[in-house]
Amino acid sequence: MGAYLKTVSPETMLAEGRGVRVRDTGGRWLLDARSGLWNVTLGYDHPGIKEAIRRQLDTLPYANLIGYGRPSALSMEAAEALLPHLPSHLNKIRYCSNGSQAVETAVLLSRFLHRAQGAPERNTVFGMWRGFHGLGAGGGALTGIPYVHHQAGPLLPDVMHAPGPFEAHGDGQASDLERLMTDFGPERVSAVVVEPVVGEGGHVLTREYLTSLAQFCRTHGIHLIVDEVTTGMGRTGAFTRSGQLDLRPDMLTLGKGLTSGYAPLSAVVLSDEVYQAVRGLPYDQQFFIGSTNDGHPLSLAASMAVVEALTTEGILENVRARGAELERRLTSVVKRHPQVTSVRGTGLMYAIESDEPDLLRLAMEARGVLVSTLAKWPLVISSDEIEEIVVAVDQALGDVAEFAS
Repeated sequence: MGAYLKTVSPETMLAEGRGVRVRDTGGRWLLDARSGLWNVTLGYDHPGIKEAIRRQLDTLPYANLIGYGRPSALSMEAAEALLPHLPSHLNKIRYCSNGSQAVETAVLLSRFLHRAQGAPERNTVFGMWRGFHGLGAGGGALTGIPYVHHQAGPLLPDVMHAPGPFEAHGDGQASDLERLMTDFGPERVSAVVVEPVVGEGGHVLTREYLTSLAQFCRTHGIHLIVDEVTTGMGRTGAFTRSGQLDLRPDMLTLGKGLTSGYAPLSAVVLSDEVYQAVRGLPYDQQFFIGSTNDGHPLSLAASMAVVEALTTEGILENVRARGAELERRLTSVVKRHPQVTSVRGTGLMYAIESDEPDLLRLAMEARGVLVSTLAKWPLVISSDEIEEIVVAVDQALGDVAEFAS
């Protein structure tokens, strides 16, 4: 097992990708069961995405969304292609460059609207411990992981966190978020940001929990922001988890699978109510935010190709079928390994809770499969590749047990 504990070397850097596999500079091919950084959803050589980017390079390789009123026509086309697949009350899109920025944009827009509507005291934003919403001053503040808060000093102020329903003391239904917001004073809360599947640990929030939270937010005038940077664009077997659960968030964020990782892109999708509130403000009160590469044409072209693939290539059906297979196989395998305490997830987003997660990850890499501590399997994965992964899990768990003894 000590051989697994190695640092990055020139021979272990990635050099090539084909399908769901990557080749390192040492010549070894590995099954990438982590989907890049959970974003290479359609594999490393999807012909439709590559061709869309090539075509766009020949027509308009750059345009911007924030300056001088000249966005690309492609930004409208991309939005019109995506919106029919999202919850029907979400009808306006603001493209950004990455998931952290999308979450931060949604939070700042919430605060901006409350101020513009005469409620500047509504400034506090609630998140959930273990939730992951990115890094940096805004996304990092909302991410419910303490070391992120401590590594660089003060981040975005007025952010609070509550335990999730999956914490040891919870009953899976009662919402600490609702209780803590009630104690704090809901009239001072601007927004709540939650992932429908919590990024750190793969905890699947139930329909009942999320519906209750949505109702609480509506009752108290709090914006509900559902972060689907990871779960969106097919990860759970649908374009959005919100759509699967019939949720009606005020804002929804997308990223990662929006381009299958081929180019940087994210999005904030607004409800009609939120959009009309922004649109109705006078010019001198408009919300100004963005960066140079938001809605980059190459990224938008990739996004349109992803939407086309998800709607025509049977990928969502594959996610549902392979996800059910993966859950069944993993549940069977881990019964032989007492160091595994839980298997949980949905779609192609599963976590194995182990006493030695890092050792397990390295043991699987030694057997030819790349995973993260929370695996996001490629959406185009086949049944044979599921078999390959499950066998590697079984053998790697045996390796870890042998090392520990």
